[in-house]
Formats: sequence, C-alpha cells, structure tokens
Amino acid sequence: MAYEKRVCVMKQVKKGFTADGGALSGAVYAERTGETLKITPRLLGLAPVRDGRYVLVVRASGQTFCLDFSEGVIDEVQAPSIKEGFCALLCYVRAGGAEAVAFGACGKENATVQSLLLAVSEAGGEKKKRRPANPLPPNELPTPMPNVPLAPTPVVPDPLPEETEENRPFRDGLAAAYDDEAIASSDYYAHDEDESAANADRKKASEVAGGRDSCKDEAVPPHPAGRTLTYYNTVREKMSEAFEKFPPDKRLLTAFPQSEWVNSGEALLGTVYENGLPRYLCVAREQPFPEGIKAVVVPFAPFSEKEGMYIVFQDADTGDYVTVRDA
Repeated sequence: MAYEKRVCVMKQVKKGFTADGGALSGAVYAERTGETLKITPRLLGLAPVRDGRYVLVVRASGQTFCLDFSEGVIDEVQAPSIKEGFCALLCYVRAGGAEAVAFGACGKENATVQSLLLAVSEAGGEKKKRRPANPLPPNELPTPMPNVPLAPTPVVPDPLPEETEENRPFRDGLAAAYDDEAIASSDYYAHDEDESAANADRKKASEVAGGRDSCKDEAVPPHPAGRTLTYYNTVREKMSEAFEKFPPDKRLLTAFPQSEWVNSGEALLGTVYENGLPRYLCVAREQPFPEGIKAVVVPFAPFSEKEGMYIVFQDADTGDYVTVRDA
C-alpha cells in the first residue's frame, strides 16, 4: 500500500483573524495511505468567529476539494495523490462571500489564491459583496491573586424571628397594645387588697436575678414585669449551650460588672444583665467587624484606650442591633 506525506507552510494573506492581533502562521500536514488522505492543519493564534465558518481548500494532482476546517484531522476518501505536492488555502466563508486568510504551497503543484478562492465561491454559491471578518476577542484570564486566608467569621446570634401575633414584642412603648397578662401576673390595682400576690411576684423576680445558674426551668420567665425578653427566649437554648461548651473570659468584667463572657476561639459571646435580667446579647472580638455591622469599641479598663474589644450589642427584647447612643 502506497504511503505519501507532504507538508505545506501557511502564510497570512489577510490580517484580522488572530486572537492577539499578530501574524497568522502554521502548516498543513497531508498523509495519504491508499486512497485515504488525512489533512492535519496546525495554525497558531487563529481566532474563532461569531458567524460564518472556516473552509480549507486543497488542490493536488490538478483536483480541488473543499474541507470544513477543524483543528483535528480531516479525512478525505478517494483523494488524489500528493506525491508531486499540494496547495492549501484557508478561507473565511459566510453569507456575504469568501475571504482568503492564509495560503501555502509545496512541490510542483501550482495554484493561485484567486483560483482556489473561486472554487470556494462556486461551491458555496454566488459571490457577494465582502464584509470584514468579525473575530472573537482574545480570552482574558483574571490576574492571579495572592492566597490570603479569609478572616474568621464570629458567631452571631440568630436574628429575630418573623413577627407574628403570638410573639409580637412591645416595640412602640406606650403606643403598643396593652396586655395586662403579658406584663404582669398580678393585678396592679389590687395590690393593697392582695399583698400576698405582690410578695409572690417579688419572690419570683429574686429567682430570676440568680441568672442561668438557677436549676429551675423558669429562671427567666417568658414575660417578666416591664420587659418581654422575646428575642432572648428564642436564642436561650443556643446561648446556654455556648456558655457550657466554651471557657469563661473575664477581660470585659471591669467594663461590664453585671455580665458574663465565654471565649469561642473566634470571638467572645456574652450577656449583659440589668437588675438580674438579660439586657443585651453581645459578640466581641479584637478586630473590627465587616462594614455595615454596628460595633462599639469598649476598652478593658475605664481609663485606658490602648486595649479593648469591638462589641456588637443586641437588645434582649427585640433583637435589634444597638449602639451606645441608642442604649
């Protein structure tokens, strides 16, 4: 079985078909085994096009045939011999006509760009007015960034759940709807007549002042007098788990004597009390919080500004983020 192999060097005919704007170069390899001819184009920097297609025109032994261009191997059955050489023309073809992109020839085969371009026009239909090609822009890879680790995200208590008729907090002060049973368990106007009920309320408030160390499930009632603790009750179990899991931290006790803090490793979790009841739920860390989070810088000691913490305060009743100005 006869074997033939030739190489044709391609040179640019028209600019505008490379991704980087440089000159187009490359080669076309042809191998013929028996009656099968394998064409392998290798063109450097050829840009894809938005519309139309590339066509490779090959002429060998006086015969011309058009092949759909691809970067892989193109097979042509019953092809002519390439022993005496061949010519190749890469064309850009669309509805407006065909344009020559690159041309090459080797051996004794002699053909011109115009003759091969005419063969493409005859095969693709009547030649029309040419328009410039519209190659795709080169791929722009993003600039590699240094491998900078992300800052740890502090644990922030869950936001206030969606407000419903059952858990609606008293946000509007005196304008809120009055609910005597939600505010106190005794009748205000009957305290002179029923002194024993008032004493029972004071005893219950003293148990609340014991904080979370109290063994009773009712250590923090759902509706203490004058306060709702709506948000605190929604995160109470998670806060208790955190205080049991992490070690205590005493650095902020000077600034907040009625408080308790634990260190989770990434941040401090704390509760600030007022009259024995949770007033604020806090998250503190030594680095500033991301932009948009209301944090207050609090020094460890009242008369020192060199060392301190960035602290986020959440109201135990409403879950709203507050600052020193709001407190």
